[in-house]
Amino acid sequence: MVAKKLIWLVVLILLAETTLYAASFRLRAREHFDTVWVFYKDQNLTKKHGGIGPNINFWFEEPYNYAIGLSYSHIFIDNIKFAELPDIGEKMELIKWGIEYKHYWFENEGGLFTRLGGSANTLKTKGELEDLQGNGAYLGFGWEIKFSKIGLAFEAASRKVYLERDIEITTFSPSIGVHFYGYI
Repeated sequence: MVAKKLIWLVVLILLAETTLYAASFRLRAREHFDTVWVFYKDQNLTKKHGGIGPNINFWFEEPYNYAIGLSYSHIFIDNIKFAELPDIGEKMELIKWGIEYKHYWFENEGGLFTRLGGSANTLKTKGELEDLQGNGAYLGFGWEIKFSKIGLAFEAASRKVYLERDIEITTFSPSIGVHFYGYI
């Protein structure tokens, strides 16, 4: 149900975009190196975890101007040092399906960009809590360096996710992406 709504939202945005003729459909990826804070409201307890995971975008883009489309992310969260929490297992996974919009501040030049996103999320606790559902938002700022037909993008971002059972997740996610413009 959520996936259908996201797809329709992307279609509506693309129909409203007047510069779509210059864009092309692309697959892009970046790697996130996450710090994850899980806040258990009912216990008034926050735990900090390390995480790592890929983010894949399947979207329309006009290189170094804008991009919009679907986003998938899978963060692997290490919980070994907090094994005393019976509700969650030693390894957790945060899976995100959503839409993202990337905007460059200097058209056709690369450089500074902003990324905004909204998503449906699942936290696989691998413990008594099982799988928790929720929604989240993403805000990132970065810099992309142009090397002929290759772009090297560095980004710092934060994600906020609200899950069932009054659990909130906040992430800080530095990431790196290598983009092969003109090749892929």
